[in-house]
Amino acid sequence: MRGLSDAGRRESQRVADLLEGRDVAAIISSPYTRAIQTVQPLANRLGMTIEIDPDLRERHLASGPLDDFTASLEATWRDFDLAHPGGESSAAAQARVSRAVRRIATQNDSRSVVISTHGNALTLFLHTLDASVDFAFWTRMSLPDVYAVATSPDDAWSYQRVWPA
Repeated sequence: MRGLSDAGRRESQRVADLLEGRDVAAIISSPYTRAIQTVQPLANRLGMTIEIDPDLRERHLASGPLDDFTASLEATWRDFDLAHPGGESSAAAQARVSRAVRRIATQNDSRSVVISTHGNALTLFLHTLDASVDFAFWTRMSLPDVYAVATSPDDAWSYQRVWPA
C-alpha cells in the first residue's frame, strides 16, 4: 500500500497538533499504511500504540480497474446494493464500518478514541447519523479530514467537523 506523500506527512503533524490536547484513550486505525501514518505522529506524542482494526479499511470498489472511478463510486451511492465485480456494495461497507465504530465506542466506554479510516468508509458511516451525508459530501472532504462523533446512550449520535479549513 502507498504511504503518505510529503504533504501528507506534514498534514499528519497538523492532525497530531489538533488532537493531542484531547483526552485520548485509544488510537485505532485501518490496517492501510496511509491511515496508520496519519495518526503515527499523534501516537508518538502521546506514547500510545496504534491498534489495528481491519473493519476500518476502505471499501474495495472492484477487483479490477474501472473506466471511470468517480462515476462508478457515485453509482454505488445511488444504489446501496450495487457491487461492481469483486467489489463491496455501499450497504455492506457501511454495515462493516458502522459495526466497527460502534464496537470501538462500546469497548472504550464512550471515552475519546481517535479512529483513522478512509474517506468513503467514513462518509458511509456518517450517512448512518445524517441522511444528508452523501456522495457530494464525500467529494467535498479534504485529505485528511477530522470529525468528532459524539455518542449517546439513546443512540442519537452526532458529528461535527473539527478539521480547520
